Amino acid sequence: MTNTELLQKEIERSGMKINAILRLMNIGSYSTLRAKIENRSEFSASEITRLCEILDLDNDQREAIFFAADAESHSA
Repeated sequence: MTNTELLQKEIERSGMKINAILRLMNIGSYSTLRAKIENRSEFSASEITRLCEILDLDNDQREAIFFAADAESHSA
């Protein structure tokens, strides 16, 4: 389960715009990405790998964000 809060913090820290992330990940729409961030849909393994590359996340950050058993969805 994705830790929405941590992921949103890392996106903000990166300074990247959502549209740039969408383009780099080859995800078709904002709503698709938002659903994944908010745990209404799951990230694929390749999407997790790509997003970690884009946001320059290390293994510990990846584990904390994408594999947190107690993560909660925080709708924006």
